Amino acid sequence: MAFVEQITLAKDEAFRSRVRMAIMTAAVLVAGEAQNAMSTTAYLKRQGLATKVLAAAGYGEHGEILEMFAWAVAQNSAISSDSTDSDVQFTVNSVWSDCAGVTVLD
Repeated sequence: MAFVEQITLAKDEAFRSRVRMAIMTAAVLVAGEAQNAMSTTAYLKRQGLATKVLAAAGYGEHGEILEMFAWAVAQNSAISSDSTDSDVQFTVNSVWSDCAGVTVLD
């Protein structure tokens, strides 16, 4: 998929609604996860984003949460408006730590 198509997708309201549902679903799962082998910093960042998503119904104070995830999901060239909900969910799950600010140093 070309960048121009990814840009259009990231701005599409139907796609953004699907991403919003996927981030809400991911937030519930992350909020219930155990720390296990994660560092404390990584765990707290992931939990912090989950709390923020749940409190803001996926939008954030100025829509920044949905904006961040819409672009993060749309950057995956395998995702299109025809992608299944499970593909969108998988992509949200796979970028959760990145969007939470988890780095290799955490």
